[in-house]
Amino acid sequence: MRLKVIHILLSCFLVLSCNNSRDSESDSLELKAPVISLNTAASHAVKDWEGYNKLEQDLALIANTNALNAIDMLDDLAMNSNKMSLGIPEDLETPSIIKKVEKIDSEINAFYANVNRNEIRESVIENHIETVVKAFDTLNKELNRVL
Repeated sequence: MRLKVIHILLSCFLVLSCNNSRDSESDSLELKAPVISLNTAASHAVKDWEGYNKLEQDLALIANTNALNAIDMLDDLAMNSNKMSLGIPEDLETPSIIKKVEKIDSEINAFYANVNRNEIRESVIENHIETVVKAFDTLNKELNRVL
């Protein structure tokens, strides 16, 4: 009887571990929030835009974890938003794209100013992150439209 229980437990463990390894292979740090993907031309245009790419990675990391982790990333968000604003590639420096980038920067600055490191209400942080992600989505839509 004991052997059967051990055998069943081992079988369950094997099945669950196989399932978990398959899931972790397919997981990537893509934004799970409603952000439109860039088309091929826009994706190519932002390839070397360091601030954009780093900010996208930061937002993906936050979107794929607990929103409270965003507090620890406030400095990175502000720094990468600033890099994005200052480093817009020449071929993308249209008034509409500049306006969208400035909107992201202002939303991140508001997040930085209004949320302190002691904030424990996840909903407050989620609201700020949602606003930033929506602004990022608007930028992606504009990049797709322009390119």
